[in-house]
Parts: sequence; structure tokens; C-alpha cells
Amino acid sequence: MAQFIPAGRTSAIKRGEMVYQLQTEFARLPQPRITTTISSKGQVLRKVEKLIDGEVDSIERMHEVEDVIKVQHMEVSRVIREKGLPTDLAETAGASESKIRSEQMRRLEGVQTVYTVSADGKLVGDPETTREFKKLFKHVLRELPDMLRVFATLPGKRREEGIYEVEPGRILLVSGGSEFFLVLLEPETAYDIISAKINNILS
Repeated sequence: MAQFIPAGRTSAIKRGEMVYQLQTEFARLPQPRITTTISSKGQVLRKVEKLIDGEVDSIERMHEVEDVIKVQHMEVSRVIREKGLPTDLAETAGASESKIRSEQMRRLEGVQTVYTVSADGKLVGDPETTREFKKLFKHVLRELPDMLRVFATLPGKRREEGIYEVEPGRILLVSGGSEFFLVLLEPETAYDIISAKINNILS
């Protein structure tokens, strides 16, 4: 089957003392989407993501998606030129990206639920939501801060991305670099299949 890959766009925008690099591109997995990545000095500040319906399976469809890429890229450029980015950007961007990844993992076949974990190894979120996990897996929570150390520390308070099998076939600890997740699996979920799908979300 022919591969139709829409062309992406890149540009640099200067606002005051800041120079932002923008890259907008199409990704097929885990579901078709267009992502604009905003970075500065090598650090990703924000990602703007738009899901699109259907596959890119023809030259006409490819050109349609390229038009969407162009519009999204120009719109993000315009917003930055006119308004810049919020001062609490690192926080907002991290929260936004974390939520997107959490939702994407939750939708995977074989995943029962996903919990967000703070950098110091505590469950984040509504106490009602996390209460059941705390009750069932108290032993896991005690070890969480130490488990996070399996992901090497990188510059900028980040850790390496990856997956650690806490309990084979049942619980995974996932590092997205600056955010972390506990993924509770359905019984008999194959590790090699689910880990490949999660790695696609992280990439």
C-alpha cells in the first residue's frame, strides 16, 4: 500500500527577547493527528494537537491534510506574534501534554486505567479516583519514589522516557520525561504489544 505522508512546516518567530521554533507535522499513530510543537533553546514549551478523521490514503487526502497543517501552523504563529505565551507556560504546557498522553493511553485496548504520578512518586488527582488503587496496591505506592530512579536523570529536571514493569502483566510505570504514569492493565494483556503502543504515544 502506498504511503501518503503530508509535508510538515517549520518556522522561527521572534517576540521580544524570545525566539520560538515551531514545527507542525502529521502523525499516523496512535491515531491520525496534527501536532504543532513550540520550543525555545531546545526545550519543548507547548504542543498544540488536533485529531483528524480517517486515514491519509490518497494523494487528494494528503493535500487536504497539508492544508490543515498550513492553517494550524499559521494560526499558532499568529497567536505567538500577537500575544506571546503565558508566563506560567512550563506548568500549563506540562499539564496539557500530560493530560493528552494520559487520555491516549487510557484508550488503548488492554488498559484498565491510568494514574498520573508526580516527580516525587505520589499519585496525582482526585482522592476518590485514586482511593481504590491505594487500597489494592499499597505496596506499590511505598516503592514508587525508588521506582522512578530506574529512569536516568537528564538535564532540565527531566528523566529518560521509557516503561518499567512493576508487576508483570498487571502494572506498568511509564516515564514521559517530565510526567509519569501508572498504567493498570487488563488481565492477559501482552506486554510486547502494549509497550509498543505506549512507546508510540511517548514518541
